Amino acid sequence: MIIKDLGNVPYEEIDVILESYIPKTNIDNFLLLCTHPPVYTVGSQEYQCNLPVIRSDRGGSITYFDEGSLMLYFAFLVPNPARFYAKVVAAMQQFFANFTDTIFYDKKHPGFYIQNRKIASLGFRYKNGASKHGVALHINQNLLNFNKIAPCGLKNIQATSLWAEGYEISMQEAKILATKAVIDVFET
Repeated sequence: MIIKDLGNVPYEEIDVILESYIPKTNIDNFLLLCTHPPVYTVGSQEYQCNLPVIRSDRGGSITYFDEGSLMLYFAFLVPNPARFYAKVVAAMQQFFANFTDTIFYDKKHPGFYIQNRKIASLGFRYKNGASKHGVALHINQNLLNFNKIAPCGLKNIQATSLWAEGYEISMQEAKILATKAVIDVFET
């Protein structure tokens, strides 16, 4: 697996970037780390709102990203999407175990939660045997902007972040822990 930190990338550019990293062999799998300037995006599910949104080919509904969101984009060959997705979930569980055991994955509403507060979103698309898109870890987002929407279209759910839950971690520390978790799960 090759890890690339892309820095702060406008969301409008990420699809072209992802396409350029689609691997030819398993040794060319790429984990791309980045943040985005503030943006609302909509996936394959319809969502009506009065905010400017960018349509994406990922799964899911509406979400919000900004510089406080650590994005993990997986440009991996995926012969078995279910097994791949289970590994992504396991890696994120390992990441969150660094902070608390109260964060859980909800299979019915894909994402990670603390009670009724969403702390991470997952959205994937598989194309020509490879994965696109990935995971948004809410590190220190602008929750006022995020909570203008129903995160991922879910009613009675608020967005939260590690900082809002009392875990003041830097973006660099989050990148190190998230990368370690992905390596531990995918390369063992």
